[in-house]
Amino acid sequence: MGPTLLILLILFFALLGHNIPPYSAALSADDIARHFREHTTSARIGMTGMMVSGVLYLVWGMGITKVMEAAERDNDLLSRLQLWGAGFTTLVLVFPPAFWLTAAFRPEADPAILMMLYDTGWIMFDMAFSLTMLQVTAFALCFLNDWRAEPLIPRPVCWFAIWVAVAFMGFCFLPFFRDGPFSRSGFFNYWVEFSLFFWAMLILSIFTLRALTRLQRDTPAPAPHG
Repeated sequence: MGPTLLILLILFFALLGHNIPPYSAALSADDIARHFREHTTSARIGMTGMMVSGVLYLVWGMGITKVMEAAERDNDLLSRLQLWGAGFTTLVLVFPPAFWLTAAFRPEADPAILMMLYDTGWIMFDMAFSLTMLQVTAFALCFLNDWRAEPLIPRPVCWFAIWVAVAFMGFCFLPFFRDGPFSRSGFFNYWVEFSLFFWAMLILSIFTLRALTRLQRDTPAPAPHG
């Protein structure tokens, strides 16, 4: 589900939602309002698609959980934390687009209101990073403690996940900058940190699918009856 969701997010969130990159927080309310008035239909389609497809993130998290359970012994704490992190991150993929969809639904509203809706969505979207941080950290710690001679997930992938979690802390700068590299559309915040979410989804999906294939291959076939 991870690669499928990635494609849908690129289509609905990035392309139809005109979020490559998002509109600068330094723009005026009239500029933000102009965006919703000029791209009303595409914004409605994009945000509707994002809200509908966002639930696939939970399905993806459940798939990761099943692989993590194979790496755990008697304690399923980390797989549960990963699943909770995925579940809460799913809400982040659903609620912020609701604000942007509301703005696209009422493009004739006061520009100040449209700007507030746009800002609220992005602040919620970025500042909820701790939920995904919990997910990827639990993922990494689980497979770093894999008891197998050849872990299900390679250790460099686990350390990459930890690096992603630490890098997310940079979002803490977002409320203090309307322009520059730490703003929501800035180089560091958007092109480095925000893009890490998509890279993490892609890389974790690839290696989780490989681990799942390995588990299926190593599982003995059931003995025939009779």
